[in-house]
Amino acid sequence: MDLKLGETCTALIKFISAGTAHTFDLPFDADKVTFWNLTSFGGTAAFKSQSIWFKDGLAEPYALQYQCIDSAAGQSFSSLNVGADSFTQTNDAGGAPAYRLNITAINTADPAQVTVTEVLATVGYQTGQIVRITDLGDQMPTARGASDVDGKRFKIVVTGASTFTLYDPVTGDAYNRTGKEAYVTGGRVDLESRVISLNNPQQSPYNVVPYIPTPFIYEPVTYRLTAGTAVMGSDSDKFRIEVVKFGQVIDLGDLLT
Repeated sequence: MDLKLGETCTALIKFISAGTAHTFDLPFDADKVTFWNLTSFGGTAAFKSQSIWFKDGLAEPYALQYQCIDSAAGQSFSSLNVGADSFTQTNDAGGAPAYRLNITAINTADPAQVTVTEVLATVGYQTGQIVRITDLGDQMPTARGASDVDGKRFKIVVTGASTFTLYDPVTGDAYNRTGKEAYVTGGRVDLESRVISLNNPQQSPYNVVPYIPTPFIYEPVTYRLTAGTAVMGSDSDKFRIEVVKFGQVIDLGDLLT
């Protein structure tokens, strides 16, 4: 959501509570989220009708709440600062983290074999894909070795749950690291293309025109807010969530006198 100065964005979400903590996906990066417990309005003492979360406000997981109380003058409202079991921001950064691997070893063999911490099948790596190796070499703040493969593209052949060998992406020749600089530590593997071959996934007939390969997709950021039991009320309570993105936020800092 790309807002210009002065533009605002709002949304309303409806739900019936189960009385337990729940994580909500928000439609944009909100500055303020207000939970309205409609069931608690007009209730007895200790009912919390409204819970408010401000982005970059009080230290998480605090929520600002209004609580129904009894007094000599009848029912009134009191503001509370609830600590435990209220709000926690749990955004998903998006991007393509599932396709970036962490290297733990690169041998000096023909063909060279790379070992990573992740299970290849789980993150979608397959024989025939193209990868780029980065963050290696003696130019790093702490030398990481294997300078000859740093920044280069390779076609891979999966040889184990977390290992694959390297081949030239054009000629298909095995990449020989015999006698090359030893690997020390660190390094990443980035999947450049999820397309293995021109007919993958297999299509019949083969000459489908136009052929559109499977793209390498970057997931968007997901904005999430977890509401704890102090916010979610009781089972079957009816809620409305008011989600607001301000057109401008002005931070005046500490107004010293």
